[in-house]
Amino acid sequence: MQSSRFLKPAILSLSFLSVLSGVAVSPALGQIRLAFPDASDLAIQLVLTLPPLLVIPVSLFSGALALIFKRRQMLFVGLVIYILGGLGGGLVNSLPLLLVTRALLGIGNGVVAPLSLSLIADFYTGEERAKTMGLSSAMATLSGVVMPLISGWLAVYDWHYAFASYLISLPVCILVWRFLPEPPLTVKTPGDVKKLPRVVYAMGFLTFLLMVVFYLIPARAALFLMETGIGNSSQSGLVIAALNVSAFLVGLWFGSLRSFLKRFTNLFGIVMLGSGLGILFISQSLPMVIVAMFIAGLGIGVLMPIIFLGTANLVPASLNATALSIINSSLYLGQFASPLVFAVIASIFHTEGVRNYFLSGALMTAIAAIGVAMLTFKKKESRNE
Repeated sequence: MQSSRFLKPAILSLSFLSVLSGVAVSPALGQIRLAFPDASDLAIQLVLTLPPLLVIPVSLFSGALALIFKRRQMLFVGLVIYILGGLGGGLVNSLPLLLVTRALLGIGNGVVAPLSLSLIADFYTGEERAKTMGLSSAMATLSGVVMPLISGWLAVYDWHYAFASYLISLPVCILVWRFLPEPPLTVKTPGDVKKLPRVVYAMGFLTFLLMVVFYLIPARAALFLMETGIGNSSQSGLVIAALNVSAFLVGLWFGSLRSFLKRFTNLFGIVMLGSGLGILFISQSLPMVIVAMFIAGLGIGVLMPIIFLGTANLVPASLNATALSIINSSLYLGQFASPLVFAVIASIFHTEGVRNYFLSGALMTAIAAIGVAMLTFKKKESRNE
């Protein structure tokens, strides 16, 4: 390692790439639609949905490979595939080839995303690990805000130019090559487990449920504004910005917030997310929607670092890449399943409409909050005995 000063920036730069894979070129989708008028709507949507969809199996596979190969080598392979897939989209002129490049991007991100989290667990412990997990979440949120703005501006000139936003992956690759060493070898003790404990899979399931509920908000925001007459599609960017800015700020201060809230941190995150969904259900004005988005952002900004941190703390260092790959896959699976789950709920209870979707999410979150509150106070009582 050349300079420990740049170790954390090198690790956090990888978090910046994880969200970028899916959303970076979303503003160019309209121009891509015009460029391929004979293509189906599904094929056009795959430009956005194919990368995160492929992250799910590849992330699981890379977690298993991390037990065999050196993580730094795997990371460079993932980064090279990521760069080829990202920039390659701007060099092709047919939709099938464009989808091939998007598939490569998803494969690369499936390797990079879980390793970016496991590196935090490899190099940091205690409060520094918690603080860095929060910063990682903040960086991922920041990329979701900044990069679509850049690609949208580039897409005005030509949709191919939007893929130039992936040029950010080149300095990230250089930063990692220059300042990121191979994680330290872990000394195995007789008490070390050789396979993942069941609680890791339980954390994966909780992550899945969290993303099913949370993804209602960014996925349905524009439709909600138009359906209710509160706003228009251009104002949806403003409300999504409120969500992302809130999550970003919480990520920056996650370590301090966790130290202040202590065992109530989980409960705080769930209550904030549920409150945001509840306020969205009753919202009648754009300012009220913005407030709801900001509150929900506080919730997700707390809950995601907690899940990653909790999972890393549950397993020995040798298994953290495998464990975090489970969580990463569950995250993307929850995003994919969210519209399907709420469509089924709406069909069963005859509660169609975006506003009622938010109510369903708020009720689910309220049930979770009650459960977490009971566990929190039960632990407090057991400690006082």
